Order: sequence, then C-alpha cells, then structure tokens
Amino acid sequence: MVRDDEHRVFIIGGSAAFGFPYRYADTFSGMLDRQLTDDRLQILNTAQVGWTSGELAPLVDQAVRFYRPSAIVLMVGNNEWFHWQPVSQHGSERGPSDGTPPREELGQTSITILKTLAHSRALAAIEYGLVKWMISSRQARQDEARRSGTRDQFESHHELTGSGYAVAMPLSPRQYDPSEWLVARRNYLDTFRANLGQMITVARDAQVPIVLLTIPFNPRLSPAWKHRQPHSFVPEHRQAVTAAIQGASRSVSERQFAAGLETATTALALDPHPAVLHYLKAQCLEGLERHQEAERAYAESRERMVGNLGSRLSTNRIIRELARQNMVPMVDVQELFQQYGARRERHYNVDLIHDDCHPTPLGHQLIAEALVPLLRQAVVENRTP
Repeated sequence: MVRDDEHRVFIIGGSAAFGFPYRYADTFSGMLDRQLTDDRLQILNTAQVGWTSGELAPLVDQAVRFYRPSAIVLMVGNNEWFHWQPVSQHGSERGPSDGTPPREELGQTSITILKTLAHSRALAAIEYGLVKWMISSRQARQDEARRSGTRDQFESHHELTGSGYAVAMPLSPRQYDPSEWLVARRNYLDTFRANLGQMITVARDAQVPIVLLTIPFNPRLSPAWKHRQPHSFVPEHRQAVTAAIQGASRSVSERQFAAGLETATTALALDPHPAVLHYLKAQCLEGLERHQEAERAYAESRERMVGNLGSRLSTNRIIRELARQNMVPMVDVQELFQQYGARRERHYNVDLIHDDCHPTPLGHQLIAEALVPLLRQAVVENRTP
C-alpha cells in the first residue's frame, strides 16, 4: 500500500533488477526499502523477468501517467535479443539430423508462467525452484547422453566458465553465416538506443527524475553458455583461424600460456570477431597473472559473443552516452564492480555476479549504496513546495 504522503520510486528492468534468484531482502530494492524508510520513500520493484527494452518502455509510460513517481531507476539491456536464434537463410543451428531427439526449449506457455510468477515476490522462490529443476533435468539428460555415446548435440548452460565446450561445439558457416550476425547485432543495438532514449524522454517530459544503471556482467562467462559460437567470420582466413583456436586451446590445457597468447594474438590480427579466440587470449593472460589485461580480454569475448549474452560493452556504452547527452544521473555498476574487485585483487566480478549477469547479495549491496544519495537528491528536487 502506497500512501499519498510517501514518495514512489519505481525500479524497472529485467531479472537482474528484479533480484533473481534472491529473496527480496537481499536485493538492492529491499535494501533501499530499509535504508530510505525515514525519507518516506516507497520502493516499487516492477522489473519483469526476460523483458526487452521495447517491452519495458510502456511500463515507464504507465508509471509516469498513473502513479506520479518521485523517481525511476532503469536497469535495462540484458535481454535485447532474448529470443534470437542463429538460423540463417542457408541453414539452421540444428544442422543435419543425427538421430537424436531435438533439444528441449521453453515453450511460450512456460515463459508466460515464469513472467506471471515474477510479479509476486512470494512466488519468486517457486520460479527459482522451477529453473533449478529444469537445469538439473538438462544436466541429467546430458550425462545420460555422454554415457550412451549417442549424442553430439549442443546443450546450453553446459559450462559457466571455460572455453572447452565452445571449442568443441562451433557454429559452422554451413549452419549460420556469421556475417548476418554483425548486421543483426547493429540493428538490435540501434533499437535499444531508441527505446532507452524514449524512456528517458517520457520521464523528462513528465518532470520525473530518472537514474540509469549500466549492466554488470560476468566477463569469464563461457562463450557457449547459450549459443554455439562461430570460429571464424572472415572466409579467407577461416582455416588459419580455426587452426589457431585449436592450437591456443591445447596451449591452455597444457598451461603453455605464453605460446597460447602468441597464437591467439596472431589469429586475432587476421579475424578480430570470434569470441572464442578472445576468450582463449584472456585465459592465457590470466594464466600469466596479467589480470587487468585478462579482464579486458574476457570482456571483449562477451562483446563478441553472438546472441543476447554478447555486446555488453556496446550496451553499456549506449547507456553512458545517453546519460551524458540527457544529463541524467547514472550509476556505472560495471565500473563500480570492477573497482571493488581490483582493490581486493578479486577480479572478474567473482564475488559480485553469480552466473552470467545477476548480481549476488554483495553486488546488490554495492548498487544500493550508490543509489541512496542519488534517490534522496532526486526526491528533494522533485518535492512539491
């Protein structure tokens, strides 16, 4: 219940803003709720699991029109091409049939159920349990397939970190023309910029303060966490780059990091696009204890990944640019997390991101601490005389 003498702060975004998979008290919304009680601020978390910026834009409009918020916090950008699949005009991700059953996907009914559950904090635990059950069931199927030796079909969420699966399960040019991804990626990023700009404009026209958050991410996420990855984007160098990936991978497994780094760096000069190659370079740098360089190389791997888990550097660049152009307050969460880890020599957001993009309770605490002064200032400026 929101009273008329309370100031409403809307949290809008996807599952990271929602606080998945933690209880409300361990999310930045719950922490803000406690810390800002004396300021008469009511935190309303209206984040929606899996929603794109295009789906969230009407939510900003409705909040502004019907609820007179004192401020809006936007944490968007993780789901921009959530439903994208690498299916080109020349083939599909599945490739030729090998007699194994097709990979199970979430149907639209399941997605709708998950989104409905996301509205209720009490039911969030059910959602989390369901997701854990699906992951464990998938793992059981993978283990059975390995034992039977009947399958060589790609499975998402196979390994959270590491390059082994991405090296073993490439997305071949017969299945998907990687040049199509470069065009699709540019279109998605342009759409994200337009949607985020629209949300800022709607809030500004209604004189509602808005705070932007960049999206934190796990730079060491396996390139094949959700999709197979192309091993080459440049046809004339495909053979050399593919061989370099195999060679660098062997060097990593043999802990010959200097040799692997040289192999990966040489190949990247021929073809800068493959995420797997950037990841192998990062693993070599990490093995050489050059952690700051490794962190940048891992981040570049996330940037180059095909699918909705990629383009993290570009997405955050857009958020920063729009914040600067519109003179909107911003918490650079990714930079905040990196500084925290660097001070403690805990690189790669290991304490702050628990999977690909969802902050841990400690990560949520850092976000809340950064937001408190901004929200207090926003309410002061927006308070009616």
